[in-house]
Amino acid sequence: MKIGKLNINKNSKFFKVTLYALLIFFGYSVADLTIIYFRDLLIPEQAPPKKIVKLPMHEFVDRSLYSVISNRNLFSSAGIMPEPIKAEIKEEEKKEAAPVPSTLPLNLIGTLVHSNPAKSIAAIEVKSKNMTGSYQTGAEVEGLATIEKVERNIVYIRNISNGAPEYIEMKGANKVTFDASKAEIAKPAAGKEVVSTGGNTFQIKRADLMKYTNDLSSVLMQARAVPNRDPNTGEINGFRILDMQPGSIYEQLGLKPMDVIKGVNGEPVDSIQKAMEFYNTFKNSNQVKLQIERGGKNDSFIYDVK
Repeated sequence: MKIGKLNINKNSKFFKVTLYALLIFFGYSVADLTIIYFRDLLIPEQAPPKKIVKLPMHEFVDRSLYSVISNRNLFSSAGIMPEPIKAEIKEEEKKEAAPVPSTLPLNLIGTLVHSNPAKSIAAIEVKSKNMTGSYQTGAEVEGLATIEKVERNIVYIRNISNGAPEYIEMKGANKVTFDASKAEIAKPAAGKEVVSTGGNTFQIKRADLMKYTNDLSSVLMQARAVPNRDPNTGEINGFRILDMQPGSIYEQLGLKPMDVIKGVNGEPVDSIQKAMEFYNTFKNSNQVKLQIERGGKNDSFIYDVK
């Protein structure tokens, strides 16, 4: 009897659980079907109205503040292109004037124009001091001017006293440009002005010497010379004469092709500047001693200016 009652109680609980499960399943099914039926009715036919955002009120702005934009006409509404914006010109640039002929006591003798402008050289005579020197770009000429640019036959300078840009130019027969790429050997001057007085001693009249210094262009064209370098150090120790015209002033001075001019009056000729100043030594001295290397041996030539 007890076993029978136990089975009845278990079957009753199982039945209840199954019944509740069926009711829950049925309820979810009815709800799902109901939602499917009414779903189309729940979708709105029109979009929701847009929300109007109220912007804060701005203070009144005068239209003249935008006149700069309208005047620039950036979009070419009138069909006229605006003027380009230009940088402000500095006051120093406004004051800079074009170079004018210099009134300084300077006379341009020659120019050596290098591919590097900083290495260009000008031979300038300072009349007030009766001297001639060679000056590179940026050098100061005896407290009178500063070399700013060296070109063929003309040198641009800055007057130290007033800071004005000026220029000096070669004129007439004195006009000459040292330009190795365009140099040609010219015909020598007629006649013999240098007289040998025995050995390596020579004599020349000052009047004849002045004739050559005043026509420096033809003198420079009568021979070709290149820097001679020391085989050990590679430094310039003179200038070697490669070629010269027969009867030229160089031949009259006793020089020969392949001679190396190494010094003048004991001063080494180891730069282009000193080579250019070589003629000034002849011009102002009564006696000039030239140091020459010939065939590997050193020799001296003496020239008396009468």
